[in-house]
Amino acid sequence: MTDIAHSPALLACARQARQLRATMSAFLPRDLLVDPAWDMMIDLFIARCTAERLCVKDLILLSGESPASAMRRIDRLQHAGLIERQADPADHRRVHVGLTEAGQTAMAAMLAHLFDHRGEDGEAPATPKSFQPGATRG
Repeated sequence: MTDIAHSPALLACARQARQLRATMSAFLPRDLLVDPAWDMMIDLFIARCTAERLCVKDLILLSGESPASAMRRIDRLQHAGLIERQADPADHRRVHVGLTEAGQTAMAAMLAHLFDHRGEDGEAPATPKSFQPGATRG
């Protein structure tokens, strides 16, 4: 049985979430609905599920932020225990970034909560859950 934090269905959800962010940018100014930390975490989740490695430079470019702002965000994500950095043993100028187990578990839980996927086999299409606001205040 596939570990839920690495399931094909959640990988599909993560890819759909990344595509949704790109679609939103096509209709609204990119800087209007920015959440670089979420974008970084989505890309790191996808990278971990597909056995890819991302470097700090990759996250900076993917974030759309200035290098200084992106580094502050990376520092906060690491301080929260969601990501970790490791120097590349072949090139000490490069630093790899990846989700910690806690980060992977948190992303899997958020994606499972945000998307209604019927099975862990990855065959059922992922669809966002509908939003139902609470009772109006009178």
